[in-house]
Amino acid sequence: MTTLTEDDVLEQLNNQDDLRSFMETANAILLRAIRQFLPSLFVNNDEEIVEYAVKPLLAQSGPLDDIDVALRLIFALGKMDKWLYADITHFSQFGHYLATQDQVPGYADELTWDFISNINSITDNAMLYDALKAMKFADFAVYSETRYIAMLKTALVLAVTTIVKELTP
Repeated sequence: MTTLTEDDVLEQLNNQDDLRSFMETANAILLRAIRQFLPSLFVNNDEEIVEYAVKPLLAQSGPLDDIDVALRLIFALGKMDKWLYADITHFSQFGHYLATQDQVPGYADELTWDFISNINSITDNAMLYDALKAMKFADFAVYSETRYIAMLKTALVLAVTTIVKELTP
């Protein structure tokens, strides 16, 4: 399994046109980062343990191939901060919600703003979050909606890259 680089994450996320495909890609990236992080919880580079115990757990259709299950395990073992657990959970839940919708909300919709307002890696970055709030509640004669959407997408990309960095063993 190749290691995720920041450039890979940026390229994959920036290639997504709509919110649903962005969230699908973001969740796939987060699952991949979790899968790369998990072996560090179990072994001290013992090849037999990796081969016969860890790989089957992480295999596709294995018990830890589900982002929610793997995330709960990492959090329960005390290997993840609460804010990180909450952010990944929000991404997962929002992605599941969008997957069930016939009409997908856009980046500028209120539902997306509510999601962004609950992502710690965005709200803890005061400069970024304050700029987003200023644009959200400004008269769009001052800011164009296209610029606002680009800023929202940038904030989401930064959130995913921050999470991936935290999951790098």
